[in-house]
Amino acid sequence: MPAIRTEIESPFRRPPAWAVWSLRLASLQCLFWGPFIILTPEISGRVYGFGKPLTDVFLWQGSGLIIFLFGIGYLIASNDPFRHWLMVLIGLLAKVLGPVGMLWSVLTGQVSSDVLRLIPLHDLLWWIPFTMIVLLRNSHAGAALRTESDR
Repeated sequence: MPAIRTEIESPFRRPPAWAVWSLRLASLQCLFWGPFIILTPEISGRVYGFGKPLTDVFLWQGSGLIIFLFGIGYLIASNDPFRHWLMVLIGLLAKVLGPVGMLWSVLTGQVSSDVLRLIPLHDLLWWIPFTMIVLLRNSHAGAALRTESDR
């Protein structure tokens, strides 16, 4: 029985240019926003819409660190979005679940609705390209696997 190769080969391997540029732009956003939160937590908290001064600054700075690390991950993934599709999927999940958590905080009265104003720019903007990268990668991988198993 012949072995089935599971790697993705050309022409299925090459991601579209928009996928590469989407990840590079997402990376730039995170590589700027993360340090902004870490280095200026009070200012970034006000920009984000927190009405009260931050009480647990280190937690907010920890969020900045996570955002910065996502920026590094997106930059790495931009070199080969299909190969690093799991990073894109994790980023997509963060960009879906983050706003859900923020909305929950607003609905339960923990924070002002002002915190929702940056969600379109920081999260919703990336839903379509990240989803498309994951779906394209999976459809191309499936086609490549079918092609290999048909031989």
